Amino acid sequence: MRRPWAPQPGTATSSVLLWVALLCLGRPRAVLTLEPPWFNVLQGDKVTLNCKVFQTPGHHSIKWLHNGSALPIHQNSYTIPAVNMENSGEYQCRTEHTPLSNSVKLQVSSDWLLLQVERLEFMEGDSMTLRCHSWRSKPLHKVTYYHNDQALKYELQSFNYIVPQVNYTHSGSYYCTGFMGHISHLSATVVITVQGGKPSTANVVIITLVLVVVIAIIAAAALYYYKRHKKPAHTPDEIGRIEVENSMSYSLLKHTDNPEEEASGRSTYKNPQ
Repeated sequence: MRRPWAPQPGTATSSVLLWVALLCLGRPRAVLTLEPPWFNVLQGDKVTLNCKVFQTPGHHSIKWLHNGSALPIHQNSYTIPAVNMENSGEYQCRTEHTPLSNSVKLQVSSDWLLLQVERLEFMEGDSMTLRCHSWRSKPLHKVTYYHNDQALKYELQSFNYIVPQVNYTHSGSYYCTGFMGHISHLSATVVITVQGGKPSTANVVIITLVLVVVIAIIAAAALYYYKRHKKPAHTPDEIGRIEVENSMSYSLLKHTDNPEEEASGRSTYKNPQ
C-alpha cells in the first residue's frame, strides 16, 4: 500500500522561503517619470510622461490617471504638445498586472519667467538643478539666481544653476531674474526644503536591534561567568558533617589553649577505693 505523500523538510523550507519572498517583494510597480524633468512648466510647453513597467505589456495595456480620472491613453508614453492650465495635477499609470505607479505632479503657470525645479523636497546629498525658463523659450540674457533674496550667480547668457550635493543650508526661497530683449522680468518664488540630519525609521530599527543583540550577549556572558565561579550549595549531609568537624576543632582548640589546667586536673584525680 502506497503511503500518502508528505513534503520533505527541504521542500517545505523552500516553499516557505518562496512564499515569504513573494509577500515581501510583491508585484512590480510601474515607474512614472517626466521629460523634461521639471514639475513646473509654462503654458505652451511640451511635456512627456513615461510609464516604465517591468514586463512586456501588450497593446492597450497601459492605463493612465489624471487627478484620479481615467485618460483615453494606452501607450507607454503620454505627450502633451502644448500644456495649458487644465493639464495641472497629479498623474499615475498602471497595467492590468501591476499596482499604481508613483504619483507625478505637474504644475502649469502663466507668466513670462519661471524658475523650474525637478521637485520641491530634497534629501541631503541629492543633486539640485534650477532653470530660469522664459515663455515660449524666448532668448534670455543677464540671468541672476537668488536664494533667500541673496544673489547666487549672474551670467550674461541663460544657464542652469546646479548644486551637486544639497544640505540644510540650501532650504529656503528661490527665484530668478532675466532680460527678454530690453525688458527685465522676475519669476515667482519657489520654496525648496532639504530634509536630513535625522535618522530614518529604518536606521532607528537597525540601531535598536543592534543594541538589543549587544545587551543580550553581555547578559549571557555575565550569566556564564556567574555560574562558572559560583560556589556549589551544600547538601544537608554535608552541612551536618561540617558542623561535626567544626565542633571537634573547637574542642581541640579549647584543650590546647589551657594545658596547665588539663595537667592539674589529671594530678588531683584519685581513683576511688
